[in-house]
Amino acid sequence: MRFVLFSLTRVHLQMSLFRNFFGGGPPEDDEDNGAEYVETLVERVETCSAPEDRRDALKGLRGVAKKYRLAVGMMGMEAYLNVLENERMDSEAMTLVLDTLATVLSSDDDSSESDELGERLAEVMIKKKGFIASVLAAVDQFDFGVRRTSVQLLSNLLRHKGTEVQKAVINQPAGLSKLVDIIHDSREVIRNEAILMVCELSRANSQIQQLLAYDNIFNDLLNIIETEPLDSIVIEDCLENQLIGRLGGILHTFLYGHEDCDESDVCSTEWPKQRTANVIFLLQIVRTLVSPDNNSQNTHAAQKVLNQTKILEELIRVLLSEMGASVEILTESVIVVAEAIRGNYTNQELFASTVLDNGEEAPRSSLVVLLISMTAEKQTYKLRCAVFYCFLSYLFDNEFGKTKIIETLLPNSSSPNELTTGGLILQAISSAESVQAWFGCVTLMHCLFDVDHLCEQLLRVKLNIVTEQPELSLLDHVSKLLISTGNRRPQTRAGLLMLLGAWLQNCPSAVAAFTTNDDNMSYLTANIVDECGEGTESEQQALRGLMAFVLLSCLKNKQEKNARAELETLISRRIGKEAVLSALEGLTRTEQFVRAAQKQQPSEHNKNNLFLDFNFVKMFKSLEGTLAKQLKTNGEFNGTSNDSIIQSFKELIKRQDGDIAQLKQENKKMSIEIEKLTTEAQNKATERELEEARAKLEESLTFKNQNEDLNSQLVEAQRLTQQWYAEAERYKQWAQQWQNYQLSQLPNGAEIGMTQLQQQVTELEQQLGYGYQAFEQQSQTILHYTAENGQLRERLQKSEASLTEVVSKLESVRSEAVPNGPVVNGEQKSSDELAKLKQEQEELLMLLADQHNKMTVYRRRLKSLGQPVTDDEDE
Repeated sequence: MRFVLFSLTRVHLQMSLFRNFFGGGPPEDDEDNGAEYVETLVERVETCSAPEDRRDALKGLRGVAKKYRLAVGMMGMEAYLNVLENERMDSEAMTLVLDTLATVLSSDDDSSESDELGERLAEVMIKKKGFIASVLAAVDQFDFGVRRTSVQLLSNLLRHKGTEVQKAVINQPAGLSKLVDIIHDSREVIRNEAILMVCELSRANSQIQQLLAYDNIFNDLLNIIETEPLDSIVIEDCLENQLIGRLGGILHTFLYGHEDCDESDVCSTEWPKQRTANVIFLLQIVRTLVSPDNNSQNTHAAQKVLNQTKILEELIRVLLSEMGASVEILTESVIVVAEAIRGNYTNQELFASTVLDNGEEAPRSSLVVLLISMTAEKQTYKLRCAVFYCFLSYLFDNEFGKTKIIETLLPNSSSPNELTTGGLILQAISSAESVQAWFGCVTLMHCLFDVDHLCEQLLRVKLNIVTEQPELSLLDHVSKLLISTGNRRPQTRAGLLMLLGAWLQNCPSAVAAFTTNDDNMSYLTANIVDECGEGTESEQQALRGLMAFVLLSCLKNKQEKNARAELETLISRRIGKEAVLSALEGLTRTEQFVRAAQKQQPSEHNKNNLFLDFNFVKMFKSLEGTLAKQLKTNGEFNGTSNDSIIQSFKELIKRQDGDIAQLKQENKKMSIEIEKLTTEAQNKATERELEEARAKLEESLTFKNQNEDLNSQLVEAQRLTQQWYAEAERYKQWAQQWQNYQLSQLPNGAEIGMTQLQQQVTELEQQLGYGYQAFEQQSQTILHYTAENGQLRERLQKSEASLTEVVSKLESVRSEAVPNGPVVNGEQKSSDELAKLKQEQEELLMLLADQHNKMTVYRRRLKSLGQPVTDDEDE
């Protein structure tokens, strides 16, 4: 039965191998079967001499590479490396190997951020000696499949282990040059994938970037850009290398098409998504050159180059034209223009002098066009915020531009129906929309920064709000807007208070006009201590700080002693000096203050984040200490103008340090408790394991003793067998003597010989009976011993397995090994003795049978001689 089962198993295994070798598909059960299947294929690759068989096996590995990534990647690594190094003339085999390796590095889920298995396999590949060199050699081959799959493999390796691959490529002779040469490949598929691979290779590695520049790769990529369609994704891949040459011509081509295209058709049609993405990518590259975060010298040089290369003029044209560009492109273009003109007077004048002439209406300057977009509520907030930032960049360090804007507000400066920058700003300030009012207030505030004489000029501005009433000054108009809002519209109130704070700083005339109106002072003194109103708690705290800033600015710029004393008394009676100082210091601790101090460009994602302006925060920090000292009796202030915000951060950090220290202490206590519980659990587990080990060892010793008893019984049976051998030999000698006697004495000594023969027969019959009886008993004993030995062998096998497990545990606990060799040796010895005993019993049976045959012959001879023979003797 066992033989039949074994034969069936061998047949099944042979059929499985036959299917695997000759067209059978991969297993569909589990990972173990998959690993066996992969191992079979790898063995075929390593052992088969025919190239066709190796290629078939490689095809099978590639087919299951996605399903069994770990098995295919690890088991066949040596075989793959052997193919890459020694079979480079076999293009098909090379392609299969490279494709398989690239597949095992790719995750099933492309959206996953991390692929631990891919990283492990990539690390194993890179550490293989000669692997990167073999891949680079494959890249150098012209065969389409080999070159493409090798580039894909390098891209996957860079995605998982970028730094290691970069180092390996640099260390290879001419390794980088081989990769750059692929960009010149005339086959677009390979060229495009090579561009992506080179972009990934140069990421965050200045050494490789410099080597790429020496290889003139920038010009190569730009040549590709100029030959590609405008909506090609290859353009975006090329621009990822931050190319900075020939951008003006490329930008013009992106915006208006190639020379053979009709510009009107390009502008009127809707742009494809990829063309929009390409233009935005190019604009972001230009923006990095003129970002305020760069070194000021580098930024100014880049601004100059943008002017000389007509890139700035091209971007301004985008803002003023009615081309079919999307809102995203317009927004990005506005931001690029803003940073290109920021702090550069030449570029600012170029921007201001550009006009929009549509033929139907009077020409409008770019500044007017910007302000119209900023005050249009239907425009997206992102575009309006970008326009606002562009206008502030025009005003930055531009005294002439600020003066021009203020002049448009003065009487008799323009015709009544003409749209001016000043009129649009005032329109925005008076708007009921909070965002628009904030934009207008901050824009006018920027016109007053660092130009004190414009504050005096602004007092001349008169507004005719209601035709039947007399004209109202701009200062009174702003004050009335603030008072009319009450405790509503916190965003508008913040803009108005910042405008007043900047206006009243170095203008005593404005301070005198503002403080003369009792309503203004009543509003400020009442709302500094009032915590009711719209807005969050942080916004309310910021507004109280702004009111304290305006109030202390008035006190600072009071020139007459009596007027100054009266205002100080008013502050002390209605509010209290400590309350004003607390409100002033509280402004620096608000989230609005911290957010505004981080970035010059206002938040373009959430309009609710518009509350404080970057430049106002800068001015506040420079004046905080001076303003606060006015109310200090000893002339001291808790913080300086530069470290008030730092102090607030220190307090926050101090509180957080306290929380962290408490958490650390609790964590330490919990760690001690966990360690204690873990130790107790380990001790209990160790004790249980030791008790189980002792019990199993005792049982094993019992089996050993039983086996020794069995061995002694087998030795005794062997001794009895030897005795039976001696008896059988003696019977044989008697038979031989009788034969000799019979031959020599047959004619005359029949009676004497017959008598002796009968005695011998009788004795032999007795001995034969004893022999049969002893053989039967010994057979029963052997059967008993055989069954008992089988049971003991099963118990010994179980005991051996348990003993092995116990020994491994005891080695980890006591570092002592428990030998189990004697038991196994005893078992083997018992089996050998039993087999030997069976063989001897079979030989004894043969001897007894032979003796029985001889006695039968003797009886027949006695009968033939006429001697009486009993029935028992016949039997």
